[in-house]
Amino acid sequence: MPGSDRRTTFRKHNLLISAFVGVSLLILPAAAMANDRTPADKSSEKQDVIVTPEQGGGLHVDQMRQTKCAVIIDDFDEYPSPENWDIHRMNKPENFQIESDVVRDGGHALAITVFGDDELDSEGNLKNELWEARQKRCDFGDEVWYSFSFKIDGTVWPAGSTRWVIGQWKEDSGGSPFLAQRFDNGVFHITVQHNDTRKLVAQAEGSYQQDFKGFSRELQQMLSLDRQGFRNRNDATRTSDEFLGSGLTLEELKKAIETQDTSKFPFLADPQTYSDYPGIKIELSDDPVLPDPTNGWVDMRYRVKGSRVGQGIIEIWANDRFIARVTGYIGNDEFSGNTQYFKFGHYRDYDRDDLQSTVYLDRFRRGPHRSDVD
Repeated sequence: MPGSDRRTTFRKHNLLISAFVGVSLLILPAAAMANDRTPADKSSEKQDVIVTPEQGGGLHVDQMRQTKCAVIIDDFDEYPSPENWDIHRMNKPENFQIESDVVRDGGHALAITVFGDDELDSEGNLKNELWEARQKRCDFGDEVWYSFSFKIDGTVWPAGSTRWVIGQWKEDSGGSPFLAQRFDNGVFHITVQHNDTRKLVAQAEGSYQQDFKGFSRELQQMLSLDRQGFRNRNDATRTSDEFLGSGLTLEELKKAIETQDTSKFPFLADPQTYSDYPGIKIELSDDPVLPDPTNGWVDMRYRVKGSRVGQGIIEIWANDRFIARVTGYIGNDEFSGNTQYFKFGHYRDYDRDDLQSTVYLDRFRRGPHRSDVD
């Protein structure tokens, strides 16, 4: 009978969910008694039932211990565990592999690859990312420390400001990340954001070489993409020379970051979002230039505390060198929940079909104290 398979599947899903609800009802009295004997701050040990839709209309049900902002340590010696990571978002195994040759520490690392012919999402993005598990998310406003090592291999072209995010911290909302690692146009840089205002905090030097032989193809590809609406039309007027690096002295670089002079940073995507917003203060170190992740492993450490009322603080280290301190309004005023989450990998605009780039992630640490991540 038409629709009978669908109804059968629906009944099965209802029975499955009902069974978990029934088990939960049986567990609740025992849990209540346990709470009478346990201090209130032990709420991190509750069980969390997670029902996740799968492709094809199925359901995946996990029952996990809710540990909130607990310490996470992962050297990726095996495939990411659902205890720490939302593996249901890793729905393309060919893009997520355990690597044994390119490693930072120990015997393995996680390799996340993006291909130009990967399926685009509904907004036209290429997206292959590793997300923190929902039961491990920290509350926005908590002070949380993160450290991890990463490097990038693959194809990067010196033309056009293609948006490419390789690590981001977001609130439960559809807004932009309040802290992001970006690789637009092959230049590693870090941004912070409050609502629609974004600020460049630090950058690496230009990370690609000029290739005149390939530029005619680059220009042709760029113009083609421009007609498709994937690139900003202003990109078509730029040349490779403009993307070889800032060409600034250290003092000029600091002044340009202080005033958010985007004309000094032509690699930036969405330059209209950058502003010298007085609600965010940036204090740069004597040597705030980031390492180049295409030249080798980069060890990052972050102290992260967002705030919608001006009490936020972010501190950044790279290869054990202090880079910058950011204070003030950090986050989005519109949000749908109280937690924040970290995700790492590729989130980028469509570029060209022969794109292939891999970001390697190793030695991930997260915790409420610096000692948890050192």
